[in-house]
Amino acid sequence: MLGQQFFENKKYQEFLNSNFILVLADRDEQRGDEIFKRFSVVGTPTVMVVDNDGSEVDWHVGYSPPPDKFLEKIEKTVKSIDTFKSLSEKYAKEPKNIEVVFKLAQKYFGKYDQEKALKLFNEVLAIDPEGKMGTTDYEEEKVTYTEYAEYSLGVLSVFDRKMNPEPLQAFIKKYPESKMLKSAYFRLSSYYRYRGSKEKAAEFFEEFTSRYPEDPVVLNFYVSRIIRDKDKDNLDKGIELAEEINDIMKYNTDPYYMKNLAELFALKGDKDKAEEVYGKSFMERKVSGLAYDLRDYANFWAKEKKNTESAEEMMELAIKLNPDSTSILQSAARMYLRLKKLEKALAVYGPEFIKNYMDDSNALNNYAWFWATRGENLESALETSKKSIELAPAHHKWDTLSLVYFKLKRYDEALTAEAKAIELAGEPVPQYENRIKQIKKATAKEKEEKK
Repeated sequence: MLGQQFFENKKYQEFLNSNFILVLADRDEQRGDEIFKRFSVVGTPTVMVVDNDGSEVDWHVGYSPPPDKFLEKIEKTVKSIDTFKSLSEKYAKEPKNIEVVFKLAQKYFGKYDQEKALKLFNEVLAIDPEGKMGTTDYEEEKVTYTEYAEYSLGVLSVFDRKMNPEPLQAFIKKYPESKMLKSAYFRLSSYYRYRGSKEKAAEFFEEFTSRYPEDPVVLNFYVSRIIRDKDKDNLDKGIELAEEINDIMKYNTDPYYMKNLAELFALKGDKDKAEEVYGKSFMERKVSGLAYDLRDYANFWAKEKKNTESAEEMMELAIKLNPDSTSILQSAARMYLRLKKLEKALAVYGPEFIKNYMDDSNALNNYAWFWATRGENLESALETSKKSIELAPAHHKWDTLSLVYFKLKRYDEALTAEAKAIELAGEPVPQYENRIKQIKKATAKEKEEKK
């Protein structure tokens, strides 16, 4: 099935109403199974476009958002731009037109019709063996039709029933500077991760990793093969590679890679080391990190005032993962206040929360400052601010108390508290002096309003 986002797209709905009769085919149903067989559909989702007489016009295999990009492909089909039908008609008239032959080969390649794709890509090579008759696009780069055809033939050989890696190996040797080189290596790695002798696989992965030594995915392909073979002669090599991956990704370690490192240590008989790299403490760090990632996601969308339902869901999950993090709870309260949900903010970071921190002066001060700056929950902020000073007096805590009094419009007490902050600071603090000015200005305005 295509993504729900595509079907709900307004542009798609308008387009569908004016151009198509849509038939959804499910292989679990008799009618759907017949459609799959008739049009040789082997992968889903596949969009088949057919004429009134049932002949194939075009097809699109696979789907990825955004929906507008996918819709552009459908629109090109309706306009007969490089469709299977239009290319087939051109091919019948111009069988030596390399662009037409290549594009038709790609059509069959995309539909997993290997036999027809092989035939046409070989025709490309026969028409232009030296690659002088034109280029096509590959990831915003230009490559010749010939080079692309040789690459495609190599891919088809690897994924053929006989699974022959030699054509792709020949491609790598022939085109050492190709824009498609890394992709060719990746395709070959899918073969050598599971097949071929240990010696051949090691030879391939040594070459692959030497070309891309900073790519953790590439390094991990080699590690996976060593683990699969339980290759005791190569465990140290596997550990070396896995530790290189860990070093490359030290700021965002992937659990999958760490599992492989632990598995290598376990194969070596060192289960303590396996636990050290992939034990409870590792996963606790990942859970904590995920909680903060969810928090950041929620805060971003709350700030943008979009996607807010998802933002709330993710913040709730962050709290479940790390319920003792005052940083996350404070962030949740900040988010709820942005969304005009004071009750929810108080539920996560309000009077009930702070009861557990009545002997923590800094936590009390942070709590008081948070609510004072937002002008909410001020009575609780006042209580905690006073308690914070009682436990450990400091000039910045007196400044917090002054701010709470200021927001409560208790200006005389605010001035007294700010004066104490300045006294304890022992030197001029612009923030405190500005607060004095604000309090005096508010006091004067209040007196003027009472006249």
